[in-house]
Amino acid sequence: MFGPSKANEGLRSEMKVLFITSTFSLKGDDSLVPWMRNLVVGLKSKGVDLEVLAPAIKGSPSHKISDVQVHRFRYAPAPLEILTQDEGAVSKIRKNPFLALLSIPYMVFGTIAAVRRSVGSKYDVIHVNWPFPLGLIGLVAKWVSRGKLVFTFYGAEFALINKIPFGKLIMSFILKRADKVIAISEYTKKKVQQIAKVRIAVIPFTSGIQILTRKSEIRSKVTKDKRVLFVGRLIERKGVAYLIDAVPEVIKSVGAKVDIVGDGPLLDQLKDQVRRKKLTGVVTIHGRVSEAKLKELYLISDVFVLPAITDRWGDTEGLGVVLLEAMSIGKPVVATNVGGITDIVKHNKTGYLVSEKNSLALAGVLVKVLGDNKLARRLGASGQRFVKESFSWEMIIEKTLNIYQ
Repeated sequence: MFGPSKANEGLRSEMKVLFITSTFSLKGDDSLVPWMRNLVVGLKSKGVDLEVLAPAIKGSPSHKISDVQVHRFRYAPAPLEILTQDEGAVSKIRKNPFLALLSIPYMVFGTIAAVRRSVGSKYDVIHVNWPFPLGLIGLVAKWVSRGKLVFTFYGAEFALINKIPFGKLIMSFILKRADKVIAISEYTKKKVQQIAKVRIAVIPFTSGIQILTRKSEIRSKVTKDKRVLFVGRLIERKGVAYLIDAVPEVIKSVGAKVDIVGDGPLLDQLKDQVRRKKLTGVVTIHGRVSEAKLKELYLISDVFVLPAITDRWGDTEGLGVVLLEAMSIGKPVVATNVGGITDIVKHNKTGYLVSEKNSLALAGVLVKVLGDNKLARRLGASGQRFVKESFSWEMIIEKTLNIYQ
């Protein structure tokens, strides 16, 4: 997938990078942040001597993925090492405030692990993902290794920053000591600069799954119904409840089925909503599916929808990578005008935007796209070109290397 480039090849081969993250894949084909796995493997293929530091998941040991060493630090008894997997720490602590107690050993043992690695390796770059609160660990590692400190913000950090006493002051202190700062979207960049006036490079991430579109892979449809697809965690800010509310209006005009893929704390609540609205048989909530099944659902879909909202805690989409997955295979997309989504969806060009929390408007646009094959093809083709030009892995990896250098 990635080949070494001649430019600065010698410099890259000597560069040692410690990649600090709150979550990382356990194996090479799982669904846990696959886009981050792609970035790490791509950087490694360019000659970067890169290692990952991440928390253990239920006692998981250190391991390798595609020749990348992943160091796992333990911070609690195995059954309790669940703070940052799946839906993320902030969502888990909202549901169970007692989990916040795990953050203390998490930070202590994470810092110890980073220091041990830095003393032995002397990294040139410490790259911290989700810098609140992991930036504190990165800062200590920087002091030990004397390397460059790089932060990447994804957007989820701000809900925690706003909740913690003096969160903005702490983040401002950390930010001003970083050598380089990356944001995944213009929206996220603006949020960071509200905390500290620092220079920020915008480097997105892109699809973590590869979906081939050979005709032999596309299953023949057994009904005349159109198919609407949503993929994502079943949490408030994804806005899935508004999609379900929109379905009765959609099926008045278009024969359609809706596939909802994902797991999360709202799973049972959303299933109850489907039953109350008598949409069983029209809306299918699949839960978590295999990568093969996910690819199939993408391929047979007619439109992809991300009805994201700004939730009660002020959290919203930092980018919307699932939109890129759909657009990469030429599927038209419909999304809401929030967060970093506008970096991807340009209204009536690469997709359609609607206002958040407006099920009637969402239904109207879905009916329009599902009922007009010419419009759907135009949006799909335009979106596919846009992804290839602006969100390729080669571009993302080159920009990241330039930051390192």
